[in-house]
Amino acid sequence: MTDALPPRLAALLDSPTGRIALAARHLDSGRTWRHGADRRVPSASLIKLPILAAFWETVEAGRLDPRERVRVPAEARVDGTGVLQALAPDLQPTWSDLATLMIAVSDNVATNLIVDRLGMEAIQRWIDTAGLSHTRIERRMMDRAAMSAGRQNWTSAGDMETLLSAIATGACVSREASALMMRALEAQQIQDRLPRRLPDGVRVANKTGNVTDVTHDVGIVSWPGGALAIAVLAHEVRPPWQAMDAIAEIAAVLTELCRAGAPGPR
Repeated sequence: MTDALPPRLAALLDSPTGRIALAARHLDSGRTWRHGADRRVPSASLIKLPILAAFWETVEAGRLDPRERVRVPAEARVDGTGVLQALAPDLQPTWSDLATLMIAVSDNVATNLIVDRLGMEAIQRWIDTAGLSHTRIERRMMDRAAMSAGRQNWTSAGDMETLLSAIATGACVSREASALMMRALEAQQIQDRLPRRLPDGVRVANKTGNVTDVTHDVGIVSWPGGALAIAVLAHEVRPPWQAMDAIAEIAAVLTELCRAGAPGPR
């Protein structure tokens, strides 16, 4: 059963521009909060989370050795986030290194190498099998031709919360794979949204996403004795800093609510 939104949270979700979607679950009590959670929006870099899960499923099936080294050629460079595009070509990180870079610094070069290795059809099969009904991968990162042709990657707040809850409880692919995915999320370097207003002693393992008109952050917020899976997706909220402020405040409100175990802030 979904909990009613406390007024303070409802006000934050009622953006004067665009729309903000929320799906959150207090993993200890099972309490949930949802607002526009099934609305499909451009995923931006959130698509890298199901790619990560499909990667570790492929490893566990014995079809990929995570320790194998991969040459990163100059022609693999693309624009956007990450560090590989700025480094000398022909580096040879492992597949596991690339998976970590894909999440921790949202590296687009690393992501495309993994997508090419797995294949988009295999990634979509994992997404469908996992029941992420609003999530689709239709193009590689920064594929201008695909973007011009109208192909997009999609997800929803509800799908992201489902995936995060599975990771947090050890149910995504396997317990070992879930732990490896959590480790990558804990290495996240972009900390300007969900974590920004959280108190000392609260940890966040998260993944951001942003392109034009899209500002997202999803993650697992934890503290001694509790955890919250939370996905906040903002679409067409302008200016972008207002979306970032709202995401930070929403995370603070829900964390306070879960830690207090009370009916909610007013």
